[in-house]
Amino acid sequence: MAYTTQAKMERMFSVYGVLSFADHDVNGSNDTGVIDDCISWATEEINLYTWQRYTSATMETLSIVDRWATTLAVYKLTMLRGNPPPESLAEECKRIFEQLADVQSGKLMLPNAPVRSDLTPGFANLTIDRRYQRNTVRVTPSNSKPGDTNLPRHEIVEVNHYG
Repeated sequence: MAYTTQAKMERMFSVYGVLSFADHDVNGSNDTGVIDDCISWATEEINLYTWQRYTSATMETLSIVDRWATTLAVYKLTMLRGNPPPESLAEECKRIFEQLADVQSGKLMLPNAPVRSDLTPGFANLTIDRRYQRNTVRVTPSNSKPGDTNLPRHEIVEVNHYG
């Protein structure tokens, strides 16, 4: 789902501003797919930075994401055909990308947006081996990387409870 629309781009950059950059064959109408490509690019750029922490359903409801997507889509539109973007738009996009990097690193949280329910890594080198009655949790050696580390290492110790 896209985070902005052509109407929002026209509200920001004017109908004639969007038309002047989206009409490549100079026939007085937007070329097919030009604006959609810019909107898709903006949405994907935002997703690149935010999907690790936020769901797309959450992102669609946030006004800050709407503003970011609109600005980035207009920025992309102005760069088509080798044109340099306006300086004020380039500075604003630089600020947006800095904010997106802060969101990605966790320094900045999006307002009124719940994070994904589980932010833990999905890979572990532990396995449950039911052949053993006791100590069924085992480290899978093929998934463990040998080498020096600063992390404490907890070895699995077999304990015989029956003496």
